[in-house]
Amino acid sequence: MRSENLRHRSVAIVVLSSDGRLLVHRRADHKDLYPGWWDLTAGGVVAAGETYADAAPRELAEELGISDATLTELTVARFDNDHAREICHIFHTVHDGPFHFDDGEIDEARWVTPDQLSQLVATQRFLPGSMAMILPALSTESGRFALATDRIRCDAVQRVEFTVEPFVEGQPGRHVTAPIDAVRALGVEVEFGPFGSECVTPADRSSAVVAAIVDSAFENGATHVTIDITRFPEP
Repeated sequence: MRSENLRHRSVAIVVLSSDGRLLVHRRADHKDLYPGWWDLTAGGVVAAGETYADAAPRELAEELGISDATLTELTVARFDNDHAREICHIFHTVHDGPFHFDDGEIDEARWVTPDQLSQLVATQRFLPGSMAMILPALSTESGRFALATDRIRCDAVQRVEFTVEPFVEGQPGRHVTAPIDAVRALGVEVEFGPFGSECVTPADRSSAVVAAIVDSAFENGATHVTIDITRFPEP
């Protein structure tokens, strides 16, 4: 997933103290992506077969040693760059600690006020996805952080997963590769997998993507096409 920059599911948990400070942390220097950079949230990748609701408390427990937090899901956001492409479910909790970094993914953490965060951002490197998805969700009032979920940029997208038969592993025929080429011709990147392919597209373009898949598959000898579509954010 990292080496090929594949789109993936993730969770992020905003941790605020009862007096309105934000918990930020510096990633361990051995991390494969953005080692030593600062982050606004705890979180990580959702495992295969795991739900977002299950992944959020697991990540919180692994990274911060919190097992008694009440989590509230805020929204869904999307972020793409040259190093990460993710659909992220954002959660929030109020917790005053103590915190433990037993899994070794965090080198240090600190509470910051809005002014302290501004100073830290000016001098340290923060994860671009965290800044893009989380910072707009934080409002400030009387020197405290609060949540402004209406500011989170959350474009409606759809994940289109499709399989084309017949399929011989390691030897995909033109009926399999043509739909992928057709979708890419629409400007939508496709992740090709051994048992199916998927892409993420703006909601208003999904009908064109589906038509391209179906038309090109059957035109090139497909016998069966299965398509599954998931909308983000979910209504």
